[in-house]
Amino acid sequence: MRKVLMALGLVLAGCVNVSDVGSHSHPVVESPISRCMNMGSALEAVYEGQWGYTVRRSDLVRLKQAGFDTIRLPVRWTVHAEREAPYTIDPAMLARVDEIIGWASEIGLNIIVNVHHFSELNSDPDRNEPRLEGLWDQLSRHYAGAPENLIFETINEPHRKMTVGRTDALNARLLERIRQDHPDRWVILGTADWGQLEALIDSRPVTADRVMLTYHDYIPFDFTHQGAHWTDREETGLKWGSRSDRAEMKRRLDAAQAVQSESGMPVFVGEFGVFQNVPVRQRARWTRALRKGIEARGMSWCYWDFAGELKAYDVEAEAWIPQLKSALLD
Repeated sequence: MRKVLMALGLVLAGCVNVSDVGSHSHPVVESPISRCMNMGSALEAVYEGQWGYTVRRSDLVRLKQAGFDTIRLPVRWTVHAEREAPYTIDPAMLARVDEIIGWASEIGLNIIVNVHHFSELNSDPDRNEPRLEGLWDQLSRHYAGAPENLIFETINEPHRKMTVGRTDALNARLLERIRQDHPDRWVILGTADWGQLEALIDSRPVTADRVMLTYHDYIPFDFTHQGAHWTDREETGLKWGSRSDRAEMKRRLDAAQAVQSESGMPVFVGEFGVFQNVPVRQRARWTRALRKGIEARGMSWCYWDFAGELKAYDVEAEAWIPQLKSALLD
């Protein structure tokens, strides 16, 4: 296994072809997800609406009609739960998530519910890993018997002190706890180092049925986040689409596909997108190339995001941004 992972690292660096590791591949179980949209800037905020977006049933209908089969619902559970054991979750927050899950079920969409923005975990995992386990114990019990369109994702973008090894160990414990109430539910295992592909390659995830691996792709970050106010990428006017740009994207996609083949578990690109202030033709060019590359390799994806600062839909105009919709669906 280690030799395969070393080979994957070389694939990422562009030094070998993915076929060099093909002899270790396994049949990949089909993912329940094809095309997914992140409902960002809503329940991931401290309170819904703080960042300008509130999830609406009509938005889910709109996504289904456009051709999406899944939504991902990022939830900042930690601001709606007690800080000491048993870490009780606010019933009002559970009820709101229940409502959105109910809408998704009625409309015929899968829905991924995760634990998002748990910043304390990254700085003090010794203290906060038990809290995350307590949150998942409650979510697992609360959603026992829920329809199979509900998918769990253990943790979003652990980093800092949440190393690859520590994240792998935590994922294994969380999966074991979830399986007590959900023996057959699909579970996505969060990836360390902000969800980066390199961390997924270094990972030694538990091998289990109905489990997906994931990574997030905003590479090149200088391009996708140029001018974004929450980063230090102040330079603007950067463009994407050269031969070398496309070659680098291909190398990364080949490496992700190799992880999928080696593990036999589906790989899900859980986030990708470009900041809204980048010219829309550039946003669409990068988005289309990455989306088509993901699909060509038999992986699934989830665009970030519907109506936030990397949006594909303009809530004020109540209209899709046509270039982004086309890049995702045509």
